Amino acid sequence: MKDNKTKLIIYFFIAIISGYIYYSNQQLNKQNIVKEVIYEKYQTKNLIINGEDKPLILAHRGSRYLLPENTILAFKTALDIGADVIETDVRKTIDGELVMFHDKSVERTTDGKGDIEELTLKQVKSLDAAYRFTPDNGTTYPYRGKGIKIPTLREMFEGLSSDTQINIEIKEDDIEVAEKLWKEIEYQMEMTIRKPRSILIGSRYCLPTIHIRGLAKLYQIRNNIAQLPITTSACEKDVTKFVMLNQLYLAPIYFSMYPITTYECFQVPVQSGPIHLDTLKFIDAAHHFGKHVHFWVVNFKNEVDHLLTLPVDGIISDRSDRVVDAFKTHNIKSKQFQIPKPLPSNETGTYFLPLYDIDENHTCVTITCILLQRSHQIVISLIFTFLLLKLVNFKNNRNVLNPNLKKKS
Repeated sequence: MKDNKTKLIIYFFIAIISGYIYYSNQQLNKQNIVKEVIYEKYQTKNLIINGEDKPLILAHRGSRYLLPENTILAFKTALDIGADVIETDVRKTIDGELVMFHDKSVERTTDGKGDIEELTLKQVKSLDAAYRFTPDNGTTYPYRGKGIKIPTLREMFEGLSSDTQINIEIKEDDIEVAEKLWKEIEYQMEMTIRKPRSILIGSRYCLPTIHIRGLAKLYQIRNNIAQLPITTSACEKDVTKFVMLNQLYLAPIYFSMYPITTYECFQVPVQSGPIHLDTLKFIDAAHHFGKHVHFWVVNFKNEVDHLLTLPVDGIISDRSDRVVDAFKTHNIKSKQFQIPKPLPSNETGTYFLPLYDIDENHTCVTITCILLQRSHQIVISLIFTFLLLKLVNFKNNRNVLNPNLKKKS
């Protein structure tokens, strides 16, 4: 009798908890929570409140399939094509200068060898940033030897207009990079007409974005401005935590108790391992807490069309031209918009459409993300291990029984 009462109490509490989890998830996006402003040029508070903010096109490394990636030429061309935001990467040279470069090594895109962090700025500037760019799988190299260089952070800002919206990813787990990056952003806001909320900083590592937010907060207090002058995206650890809790339907409860204060945006792949993130379940949960959702790297029209059926906030692509065409089809961009030829900001007056595309795979840097990405493989391995142990145990039991049967006979 006592055991039955205990069971009833346990079942009652399970029912209460389950009901609370269900209710919390049903409340997603029913409380008129307003997303934070990231790029004020396009997404003002009034537009967001009225539901009139539109998804943005972020040119991945300046649309790297169209022109040599992370170069001023690529950045300008992406804007001419119709991209809203330039997405780029920053690394530090051995002598402490910041340059716009994605890979750790210079070998994939230039005529040099070695890692950026082992080269001086002079050595980096001697490289041909367009040396290995080819639109036709190695038949031609149209920008080789044309003097296209890896830009420094200052050169990138000076090469673009001050109202260009920029997304910068810190590639190293290094707060010195964050400090130098903030120093340059502060300089741009003080010495040019660049406005706050025109730059988003991201990193797969948590420390750089936390550090740069701290520096930006001091600037905000010192200058008595209403909001943080920059925004940041969630690091890999924070994304993984949010995804895992959301998969278990616990995100609404957890993040109501522990509000998110260290980022304004999720920048995520469409899929990571067995988990699809291009779902209303993920996007609604992010929006419920006022966070934007940008998907990367989306290069094919059918993928863009699918994402535009969802309330996404941004699409990061190597092929801005394809995304622009899809946006026109979905009436997000004016159908009268035409990609100008020759391009007004492009020194060569043209760009190249590649004959092939390369999918970019998402690789994790944190243990939790790696385990989550391989969860289907882990589950399958556990199942097979369980079956194997059962089989071994079954054979052992038969061997034990057989001698006994022989003795009886």
